[in-house]
Amino acid sequence: MTTWTLSELERKDNRHVFSRPLGLTEIGFAFDARFNGTADCVLHLQLRSLNKHDEDILSDANIIRTWLSLKRRYPMLCAQVRSHEGVEKFFVEEKRVASLNHGEVTFGSVSSTAEARQAPLDMLNGPRPLSDELLSCICILRPMDDPCALHVYIVLAHCITDGASNTSIQRCFVDTLSSRNEAPVASLEERLSMVIPLECRKKTWKFSPAKRRWMQAIGYAIYLVKMDKIKGGQTIPCRLTTTTLRSPAKSCMFLTSFTPEQSAIIVGNCRRNKITFGNALLALTQVAMTRILYRRFIRGDISASEWEYRQKQPMNTGGPLNLRPYLDEDWAAKGGAGEVFIAISFFCYQLPFMTLGRTRNQDPATLRLVKGAPPFADLLTFSRFLHRANLIKTQARKFFKHPLFEEIAMGGHIGRAERSRLAAMEWMHRQGGSEADPGTAVNVFHDSGRILAHGGSSMGDLDAVVPLEYPLPSTNPLSPRSNKSHPVKAGYIVPPAPDSSDDEVKIVVESSGGYLHCRPSELYLGATTSRKQLHLSVFYDGNVYQESVVQEWVEEVKDAALWYLGQSHSDEGRVVAKL
Repeated sequence: MTTWTLSELERKDNRHVFSRPLGLTEIGFAFDARFNGTADCVLHLQLRSLNKHDEDILSDANIIRTWLSLKRRYPMLCAQVRSHEGVEKFFVEEKRVASLNHGEVTFGSVSSTAEARQAPLDMLNGPRPLSDELLSCICILRPMDDPCALHVYIVLAHCITDGASNTSIQRCFVDTLSSRNEAPVASLEERLSMVIPLECRKKTWKFSPAKRRWMQAIGYAIYLVKMDKIKGGQTIPCRLTTTTLRSPAKSCMFLTSFTPEQSAIIVGNCRRNKITFGNALLALTQVAMTRILYRRFIRGDISASEWEYRQKQPMNTGGPLNLRPYLDEDWAAKGGAGEVFIAISFFCYQLPFMTLGRTRNQDPATLRLVKGAPPFADLLTFSRFLHRANLIKTQARKFFKHPLFEEIAMGGHIGRAERSRLAAMEWMHRQGGSEADPGTAVNVFHDSGRILAHGGSSMGDLDAVVPLEYPLPSTNPLSPRSNKSHPVKAGYIVPPAPDSSDDEVKIVVESSGGYLHCRPSELYLGATTSRKQLHLSVFYDGNVYQESVVQEWVEEVKDAALWYLGQSHSDEGRVVAKL
C-alpha cells in the first residue's frame, strides 16, 4: 500500500516533511496542470455578513485565520509535486501547513457584479496562479460599494481535489470564517493517513497482490473491449484544426436556470418515471443537438453529404465518476466521502443514431417547423425519450454492478498519464519560441475513431452539502459542533456533546459556482440544483466552439427538458404533473 513516509532528507527547521508517490489518477491530472493549468478549477463564493457592526468577520485577519485552519484540516491544500528519484511525489511540509506561504492569499476589489463573475475566467485564461509548488490559493475581492459583501475565489489543481472535495472546502471555509470557535483537528500524520491514493482504498485491496494483479489485468482488458465498441459519433458545429489538441483551451462558460416551479416538476417527473435527471439529460442533449443541426441543414449551412453522415452517427458522452461510494466503507464512514483529495474515474455512454423520428426521409420543404427546426414531438416522442433515458440507466447499472467495476473504472487511467505528460512537455517546449501555429481546419467526419458529443455530470442538490447559512447549527450533522458523525464531514473530530453557543447565523452564501479550465476542444455540460432551482452550466473551449452556437444548444436542452419533463404526456404513458 502506498502510504505517507517521513522524508529524512527533506527535514527543514526541525519540522517534519511527509511524502508519497502520486497515484494513477493523481499523476494524470498533475501532468494536465502543467499544460497551462488544464483542469484547474475556481470556486466562487459570494458572501454577505448579516451584522453590519461586526467588522472583523470579513476582515483580512479573519480570512487568513480561516485559510490556515483550512490547511490544517485538509493538508493536501498545501501539498507540492516534485520529481524525486524519477518518481512524481507529493510533499507536505509541516511548516507550510502552519504558516501563510507566498501566493496563497491575495486581496483586491471589484466595482461591479459583472466584474466579479468575470474574474474566475480571467484567472483561468490569464497567467496561472498555481504551480507544482502551489496547488491551491484563494483570492479575495471586496465590492467597492458594499462593505458587508465579499467575493471568495478558491483556486485548486485537480490533482488534489474533485467535486466531493470542493463541497467540503467551501462548507468548511465559510463555517470557519463565521465561527469564533476553532474546532479541534487531528494530527498531521492522522490527517494525511486519510488521503492515500484512491486505488489503495479499493475494496479489493484486501486480496493478495497476485489476485489483485489478475483482477487489474482482466479489468483493463474489459475496459479496452468496451471502449473499442464505442466508435463514431458527432458533436455540435465547431472548428477543429491540426493544432487544436496541442493548444491550451480558451475557457468559457454559459449558465441558464429553470424557475423553482419548473425545477420541482422536472425532478418530480423524473422520479415518477423512475429515472434520474442525469439519465434524462443525455437524451435531452441529443434531441437538442438534432434541432440545431436540422436548423443548419434547412438553411443550407450543412451539406447533404454531411447531413446523411450525421444521421447515422451515435452520440457518445463521457464525464467524471465519483468512486467514493465504492471504496473502503470504514474509511468513507470516518469522513472519507468528503475528504479533500481526488477519487474519480470516468464513464462513457452511448445513445444510438440521431433522433429524427417521423421526419426521417421527409422532404425538408414539407417539414413542420418551430423556430427553424422540427418540433420535439416530431423528432422524439415522449415514449422514445423515456426509452433513450432508460438506455443510459441500463448502461450505468451494468457498469456499476459489474463484479470488476473498480478495476474497469481504473482502467481508464492506464496510459492517460503518459498522454498527458507528452502533451505538457510539448507545450512547455514551445513556450518562448515563435508564435503558435494556428493550424489548418480539419473535418472530423468520416473519422473511424471516437468523437464525444460532450462531457458532463449531474451533481444533484448542492444545498444539502453546502448549506446557505453559517455557522452551521449544532443540529446539522455537517456542523463541527454537532455530536453526530457524517460521511462527508471530513477533517473534524466529533465532539461528545453538541455545542449550540455558535448557532446564530452570521454569514449567508448569496451565490456560488465553480469554473473549469477546459481541455482543448472540451464541451462540458453540468447540472446542479441549488435554492430549489435546477441549473445548467456549460464550460467550453472558445477556440473551438462559438459562443452563439453553445448558447443555442443549451437553450435547446432547456426547452427539451420543459417539453419532455415539464408537462403532461398522458397520451403516451403515465399521467404526470402539468406546469
